[in-house]
Amino acid sequence: MDSVNKSLALCLVRMKGNKIISLETDRLIIRSFSPDDWQDLQEMAIQYQASEWAKYEDPWPTSTEEVKGMAKWFASGDDYLSVCLKTTGKLIGLIAINRRKEQEERVHNLGYVFHPDYHGQGYATEGCRAAMDYVFGQLAADGILTGTHPANEPSVGLLKKLGLKGIDGGEFAISREEWLALD
Repeated sequence: MDSVNKSLALCLVRMKGNKIISLETDRLIIRSFSPDDWQDLQEMAIQYQASEWAKYEDPWPTSTEEVKGMAKWFASGDDYLSVCLKTTGKLIGLIAINRRKEQEERVHNLGYVFHPDYHGQGYATEGCRAAMDYVFGQLAADGILTGTHPANEPSVGLLKKLGLKGIDGGEFAISREEWLALD
């Protein structure tokens, strides 16, 4: 089975206890993780850890055993989505949409990491917009609250491009109403 068909097949497999998330954009398929994503995830983690942007967050695991465990954990829930090229099925990033439990309202996080080889091509913007549509539409979130290191200029720029506003020391937020008004 070629990688595109494998990727599409993974979108159709029902994972125990989890609903399958499958979003499609012009260039991307954003879907629930599968434990089989570990190799692309490992490549992305190794390349990301070597990038200048990794210094702004905790180190990622890169050993085969650790990354297999991470992929299995990502696949065990609906909070982490793999971002794959539609043309090849290759995993090029991940987006986290976990609910922020410390918030009284239905507020979700928006986290993202993309393979450095795919930076600067609009994939993060495209993928995050689709994920935000899903969070506000299907999950009926009241808002998104996320953060990034203030010196991580590409991440700050992405959050602003997505319509989030800086609220405090590297935290950014957008309400459902603000998101809907962007359309």
